[in-house]
Amino acid sequence: MNRVLGDYFMEPPIWSTVLDHVCIQTSAAKAMRDFYRDALSMREIRLNKTSWLLEGAERRLILSEGTSKTIGYSGFRVLNDNKLISLRKAIEEKGAALVENPSPLFQQGAFAVVDPDGNKISFGVRSSANSKPEGLEGRLQHVVVASPGLDKMIDYYQTVLGFLPSDHVISDDGKITAAFYRTDPEHHTFAVFAAAEKAFDHLAFETPSWNYIRDWADRLASFDIPIWWGPGRHGAGNNLFFMILDPDGNKVEFSAELEQMDFDHPVRHWPHDRRTLNLWGNAWMRTEN
Repeated sequence: MNRVLGDYFMEPPIWSTVLDHVCIQTSAAKAMRDFYRDALSMREIRLNKTSWLLEGAERRLILSEGTSKTIGYSGFRVLNDNKLISLRKAIEEKGAALVENPSPLFQQGAFAVVDPDGNKISFGVRSSANSKPEGLEGRLQHVVVASPGLDKMIDYYQTVLGFLPSDHVISDDGKITAAFYRTDPEHHTFAVFAAAEKAFDHLAFETPSWNYIRDWADRLASFDIPIWWGPGRHGAGNNLFFMILDPDGNKVEFSAELEQMDFDHPVRHWPHDRRTLNLWGNAWMRTEN
């Protein structure tokens, strides 16, 4: 909850935190490395015997040998040491158990937590300045999971971690079927959908404009990579998008014009229907109403 000082809201501790990188597990490391290196213009750096860093223009992924279609952890970048200390204190005060930081990309002092579904989230300050790899712009911007325990996940991210709710999707019987959370002005850096089993739903790269959506689609077509869903415009978030599948079958989204919201913007509610997910046409409905 935001604190109030006089007539002004104070920024919550999580504010200005952004998604820096995601560690994706894979049993097909070579195919995945080739895909992200070549099709998504990401430079490959070997970290150890079982993991690789893929780095592009404002986008970083770690591929690690393991069970495919599984997130190893998500790394959220905090602006500086003072912000990190404040965030850690706020999370500890909510009773969260901290675990060792798994990410090699953050400075000393980084920490991690584990959500009710067992997903690991790392918070830290970047250990090196942004490099300037060549390639089309497409900034790693959000990660989404599916959960059979949506109520517990909502309580954890909102109450314990302090993520700010932007939109809730509500079914006809009044149950929340999806929740979108922001940690900076962009509509969501994290979201969770109701599902029968916990899963990695998708990750997204935010581009500067609609023209880049076109350019990315053309680039992917040159590698014979078809669009899996889209192009369209989401209702929640109002962003233009399309999705593709990587070699493991993970959904990868390219987005533009994601809605901006301040930290004190109240949560909104959307119906559980097609137009909430795609104002332009067919929707990927994770659960039936």
